[in-house]
Amino acid sequence: MAKPEFNTIVTVPKPYTVELVRRPYPRVKPGSVLVKTEIAAVCVDDRMYTDHIHEWFDSPLYGMGHEGVGTVLEAPESHHFKPGDRVLISHGAYCGRCFACQNGLSQAHCASLSDGVRAGLSTTAPEFFVDGLAPVERKNESESGWAAMGEYRLADEGICTLLPDDLDFRHAIAAECSVGMAHCAQEFMEVKAGDRVLLVGGGQRQFSMSHVITGLFRGARVISAVDDDFQLETVRKIGEARGGTPDLHIIDMRESSWTDKVFELTDGIGPDKVADFTSREEILNTEIDLIRHDGVLYIQENLYNKNRVLKVDPYAAIAEKNLKITGTIDSRRIDRPGIIRMLRNKEVQRMWDVVVTHEFPMSETEEALKVSVSKQCGKILLYPN
Repeated sequence: MAKPEFNTIVTVPKPYTVELVRRPYPRVKPGSVLVKTEIAAVCVDDRMYTDHIHEWFDSPLYGMGHEGVGTVLEAPESHHFKPGDRVLISHGAYCGRCFACQNGLSQAHCASLSDGVRAGLSTTAPEFFVDGLAPVERKNESESGWAAMGEYRLADEGICTLLPDDLDFRHAIAAECSVGMAHCAQEFMEVKAGDRVLLVGGGQRQFSMSHVITGLFRGARVISAVDDDFQLETVRKIGEARGGTPDLHIIDMRESSWTDKVFELTDGIGPDKVADFTSREEILNTEIDLIRHDGVLYIQENLYNKNRVLKVDPYAAIAEKNLKITGTIDSRRIDRPGIIRMLRNKEVQRMWDVVVTHEFPMSETEEALKVSVSKQCGKILLYPN
């Protein structure tokens, strides 16, 4: 069968403008795989649409999106993959040599640093972030567009994970910037059965809602402090999808007494672990006051809050409480087996189906980004035409 001549990809040439562009069909060499995209997902891509702000993994003209699942078409000389394999593609790149790759950590390190370091650029230089995932294109002498929002995608073998036959693509896509990232965060937080975990704010909704799923799966007592009606109703539906649960409590942060209710639900001691999705100074300090002695505060960076700051008294707020403050916006290679096991769970799948609120063909990406900007949504999935 003849190969297609083109790869159709999503681009954002200027704010509030989405175009589907034809790029050459990908070329692939040993060490990489060529994947037919089955589903891509919207994460912070709406910032490209509104403000033309892009992260290290995006380029407005040459590739959009970093979350994808698909079917392997070519895997030259590979000992791990073959045509027909179903794979999860993690965001990032894979050099195989740095501390991140050798220790199963985040591939975001390689994609964001390798070319910039070789060029001697400062990590704050604008040029540092322009190429996104382009290194995989250069290694393969390809000009196909490389990213998730396209018909075909090039990827390093090291960022691909083989999917089990009983895990469909629609649930596997949760393994990156949603349930997968929540799993990684709760590994950092060491959430265990019986822990009282407070989740604060909506933030990037796919994260805050996915933490509800992950906490319940781990057997924690989850307290979700919501800040609008959409989030309140969606979290309620997540609990219903599990069949109802006494381990899920919803608190409305718009009520002045919301912190009193947190103490009531934690026997006056305060939660064991708190995950923040606001990045608001006053809320962060309130959370520090709420957490019990020897507790954990996890910060999930909220990119939509441009005034992120945390000011604390290091003695009274941290040392005197023996408080642990941590955070991550990523998932790690070492977490993938645990993430895949979780996503095979039928209760988790039912809860994830609630979080997926919108699905579009990729030709309607602009409409998908408009919905994302509205924040009246959970996870948005895109399907190639």
